[in-house]
Amino acid sequence: MNPPTRSVFPLSLDLLYELLDVDRDLAPRHLLRRARQEGAVVSTLVLSLAEREGVALGEGSRAELARMTRRCELYRELDAAIRAVPGARTVKGPSLNRYYPEGLLRSVGDLDVVVPDEATLWRVLAEVLDRQEAVEVLMTQLDTDGRRDLLVSVWWLGEDPMLDLDRGVEVTTFAYGGLPERGVPLRPELPAEQVHADVLAVAEERFQRDFTLKDVLDLVCVLTSPAAPDPAALVRVAADQALAPELEELCLKVTGHPALAPVVPAQLLDGLRESARLERARRAALGPLAGAPRLYGFQLTEPLRRGAGDAMEDHDLDGVLLRRTPVADLLLVTGELVDPADHEVAQAALSALAPWPERPAPATAAAPAGSGS
Repeated sequence: MNPPTRSVFPLSLDLLYELLDVDRDLAPRHLLRRARQEGAVVSTLVLSLAEREGVALGEGSRAELARMTRRCELYRELDAAIRAVPGARTVKGPSLNRYYPEGLLRSVGDLDVVVPDEATLWRVLAEVLDRQEAVEVLMTQLDTDGRRDLLVSVWWLGEDPMLDLDRGVEVTTFAYGGLPERGVPLRPELPAEQVHADVLAVAEERFQRDFTLKDVLDLVCVLTSPAAPDPAALVRVAADQALAPELEELCLKVTGHPALAPVVPAQLLDGLRESARLERARRAALGPLAGAPRLYGFQLTEPLRRGAGDAMEDHDLDGVLLRRTPVADLLLVTGELVDPADHEVAQAALSALAPWPERPAPATAAAPAGSGS
């Protein structure tokens, strides 16, 4: 039996009025409008809290909450199938959902998966495509010090394509991508403890964007759950992963809200203060790192296939790079623009190649909940 992970923190509409700086005299619809500016996680949480607290929901609100519930159920089922693949681990998403108080819904944008090698990456995507038809694949290849890493994601429409974000699964052969221009390299392996991996995955988001209320609430729920990490251990892991400054910033954002300040242990803040100072000094002394050369995959074939095998096949056509994979055929390019002549060369070569063999259909073909296209 899995140990309990649910936070006991008293999340409420009143608290969100305070955190989102909305006048408490305004109706809940004003709170929801403000929450939408923070993204789907916070707006879904408002709807979930409103339902729990007996606020009258209209047909549209109930339908949205039902769609987000089915979305989470889909990701939970995909998460379970993916975690059965040896070596595959998921972070954020359904993993963070486990920490939220019982009965509240943290919506999930996509599912993030870390794998040890390329073969496992294709096995994971095979599990996904056995359960969900996807229409788009994105690939990025990073080459660093003789190491080739991949980021591959597959995507499909939300249940209501006009209102919902697309759904997808992103698989990487590395744990944290870092930010070389700030002296933070790619780090290949996740921390052993899942709660450390989840917290640091949230901290790593700072290299892509500013922290938001979603990140604040994620950390609050982790730190107030039975699975809360030991502060000293979390500081050590953050330092090992070069993320102490980012985790310190997130902790300070939490403590910037008076109602949330007691959540962050003093031992965690004290330890991060020195670790963050040392990490910033290391980055300053090292300076920018050379960025890893990148290649991007431009999708040539659709829909995505359930191809056999767990390896790729590359064809160099006098400098035009065609990559065949178990899910699609791709033209490898170095930027956002694709040369039409290169595209024609790749398509001509592809038409002369034998079709990629398909995998046998899975024994059970029932689609998971919420799998509408």
